[in-house]
Amino acid sequence: MRFFVIILLLLIVNSCEDIGKKYDWNEGSDEFLFYRKFGTIGYDYGHKSAYSKFDMGTIIVGTQQPNILGVKNLWAIKTNEKGMAIWDKSFGGNANDEGYDVISTSDNGYLFVGYSWSFGNEQQVFVVKTDFHGNLIWQSNYGGAMWDVGNSIIELKGGGYAIVGYSNSPGISSGNTDVIILKIDSNGNQIWMKSYGNKEYPNHEWGNDFIQLDDEGFLIVGARDRYENGGKNIYFLRIDKNGELLWEKELINESNTNEIAYSISRNHLNEYFVCIGKNSKENLDEYKPQIINLDIAGNILWTRNLNTKSREYHQFRSTTTANGDILIVGTNLRMLADKYISNAFLLRLNNKGDIIWTSPYGTSDQDDLGWDVHERPDGNITLIGSTKSFNASLFDIFMVGINSNGR
Repeated sequence: MRFFVIILLLLIVNSCEDIGKKYDWNEGSDEFLFYRKFGTIGYDYGHKSAYSKFDMGTIIVGTQQPNILGVKNLWAIKTNEKGMAIWDKSFGGNANDEGYDVISTSDNGYLFVGYSWSFGNEQQVFVVKTDFHGNLIWQSNYGGAMWDVGNSIIELKGGGYAIVGYSNSPGISSGNTDVIILKIDSNGNQIWMKSYGNKEYPNHEWGNDFIQLDDEGFLIVGARDRYENGGKNIYFLRIDKNGELLWEKELINESNTNEIAYSISRNHLNEYFVCIGKNSKENLDEYKPQIINLDIAGNILWTRNLNTKSREYHQFRSTTTANGDILIVGTNLRMLADKYISNAFLLRLNNKGDIIWTSPYGTSDQDDLGWDVHERPDGNITLIGSTKSFNASLFDIFMVGINSNGR
């Protein structure tokens, strides 16, 4: 096992592009393939989505809060290729439950992950398995006696599933929040759960996303918080297929700023891209996206900073396309006469980090948030987020169908 600490003295290319220069999208516009919203009278958020492998549709996971100040449920919505809802189901119990990721599984069903306060001890990782029609096959919770959350889930090459997230539970974590990875079989039975973090110092680590590698091991991305000794730093882990740590790397900055890795993806050229949210010493409240091109050993080949005006809670995520490009989704703030409003945006970069196009999505006077993006086999793109526009109640789930040129 090796431990690396890297001081970021890297070649960084800064963007002079503004994210989303035009905010002229009117409700009812036929400028895009489609836009949809789904919601109740309360707060509803769309966190992640996936292309449905069997019918060209989309499966969405998020949070439904039907009553203001009421409990939250994990909410799943299945749409057709035009974004029209086929079914929606909520899962959970009498306390708060949320969904943070979803995959379309090889058995023609869906798998959702997040957290639950309704089942087990305190907050635990919550996994729901349904069939193609949203009928519950099984649900299960995992963790200890404190806080356990699942942020990302994948189907494994040899069968079963793996989940990455974090835990603060005694006996799982080192006493503070640690990265966890959990392996379960196809019926939801736990095979193993392991945690990773700094055992010597009172730091906190979170796992936000991961991919499975050709050797069936995993590359995990997230953050480590050093508080007054360095803020939040980008944190990479590589583990083998049995969960044994091979190496970890922390990208330490010297200015006590925050840099958080939210997603990792790989293109057909076996290039790895990590999407970061970072602030600066000059403006700690303002966050911007960054893309890191990483090799399999965790070495940084190049980075690209992009210019937005965002907050930490907005987050940024990226995915790779069939031709090797990079799609980045996020949220950008814009100042009106008396307040800031948020607009969702997408960026398309080539695999060298050059901007191909950038486009905003939303309206000129309400908040619209971008949380996730995926490409369909036909090259069209689906953006998922949340919106106060289009006669939404408080926040509704937001879905936009876009072609490969962002329109």
